[in-house]
Amino acid sequence: MQNVPTIARRRLIALASAGLLMLGARTPARAQGQQQEKLAKPEAEYQDTPKNDQQCSECTKFQPPKGCSVVSGDISPKGWCKLYEAPPE
Repeated sequence: MQNVPTIARRRLIALASAGLLMLGARTPARAQGQQQEKLAKPEAEYQDTPKNDQQCSECTKFQPPKGCSVVSGDISPKGWCKLYEAPPE
């Protein structure tokens, strides 16, 4: 007969409880990350004109017609900021 390692019932319950606590502790952090405050235009170094060939309307963070998921206020589709992120090819 093979020796099969066994886990005491109390140890199993303790490990399961610790896992649930860790999972619960991560949930508020994720929710907080989703509700992150937007940056002010000066913090993002926003400008109303494009920079080189980059402009807000082509950024993954742009929200038409004049919004952004990371910069507060009205955003020009032809604007630019340091958080510009090109769409994947």
